[in-house]
Amino acid sequence: MIRKIQFAPANNKAGPKADITKQFMMTDKPVHLEASLEKEVYYHGDPIKVNVKINNETNKVVKKIKVTVEQYTSVVLYSSDTYVKPVCTEEFGETINANSTFEKTFQVTPLLVNNKEKRGLAVDGRLKYEGTQLASTTLQRGQGEKEMLGIIVSYKVKVNLMVSGG
Repeated sequence: MIRKIQFAPANNKAGPKADITKQFMMTDKPVHLEASLEKEVYYHGDPIKVNVKINNETNKVVKKIKVTVEQYTSVVLYSSDTYVKPVCTEEFGETINANSTFEKTFQVTPLLVNNKEKRGLAVDGRLKYEGTQLASTTLQRGQGEKEMLGIIVSYKVKVNLMVSGG
């Protein structure tokens, strides 16, 4: 018998934050990207607000910003296999000129309704039932639990910048 228990601890912690500095060929200055989420835990159907800060010190123009939410499913039985599927991808036509800064909050909402035709997604329930959602993230109590067996689901938000060639 398999039982499904869903629980998310009530916390108001700030969400994860990542930053990267990218140096391009033929330019002496970099472009700096910082992305953060406003909170740590999201529920099914909640819009995810992604705060993006860009400091473009290069002589290139950022033409588009792409925000992607990917589902990572690790099937850990005798061996470990990980499957990555994008569940939400949105492009925003924001232009950031050379030697300028930009700051904006983008909103994306990954829903199963938009991913019904994709194969290999982890879901809570069966596709033919109405209340089925994308699978919830597996919460792990400690980093030392390497002996966990089963299906472990997590999500990652990625921010890509499309930069002009000239």
